[in-house]
Amino acid sequence: MLVYGLLILAVGGGLLATVALVARWIHRRWRTPYALLTVGVITYTGALAAQFALLRAFGGPLLDILAIRAVVFGLLAGFSEEIARLLGYQYLARGAVTRPQALMIGLGHGAVETIYTGLVGAGLGVLLLGYGAQRPDDLGALASGALAEALGGALPLIMHMALSWLVLQVFLRGQIGWLFVAVVFHAASESMIVLLSPDATWAVAGWRALVALLSLGVIGAVRSPRERSRA
Repeated sequence: MLVYGLLILAVGGGLLATVALVARWIHRRWRTPYALLTVGVITYTGALAAQFALLRAFGGPLLDILAIRAVVFGLLAGFSEEIARLLGYQYLARGAVTRPQALMIGLGHGAVETIYTGLVGAGLGVLLLGYGAQRPDDLGALASGALAEALGGALPLIMHMALSWLVLQVFLRGQIGWLFVAVVFHAASESMIVLLSPDATWAVAGWRALVALLSLGVIGAVRSPRERSRA
């Protein structure tokens, strides 16, 4: 249990450190205020509350069918979270007009789940440290699973930063279509996570890595009208 506790503690601590380091990097690189993180936290919390209410009101036996559950959960996450981002820009961050500002808000949005997972992991790891030092039968498999869980918890941060930048284009360009691009991107990502087995940790991590790479491409390729005019 000692080894397992150390691994879980490392995963939890690593997730918390990742959020802190990315926020610090954005702040130091572009002098982006940390206060924008709260906009992301508020939008995610509101979207999560909406998802919960809708599932309680309209959830039924059809959700037991995997394909339907994947589509419903994907669309629910896509629409609720991207509309919440839109409202966040409209009412909470009207002055946000740059890529770094969008990245900080997106980090706050994605960080809620990552921090929660990290705190749970760290707490569980500390509890398990007191259960003896028996060596696990398959240390390699245990370490591999812990690494996959860590990647699966950290990589979505990149997706949320890219989605935040996409939604900001609605205001920068005056085109609502960018919101639906973000919804489709988000829904497709989350639908695939539902389709993958919860036990297939490396499959989930692999999909998260692919989405993260696409998200980095979005962050780099999508330019604001101001940047395009300078070019």
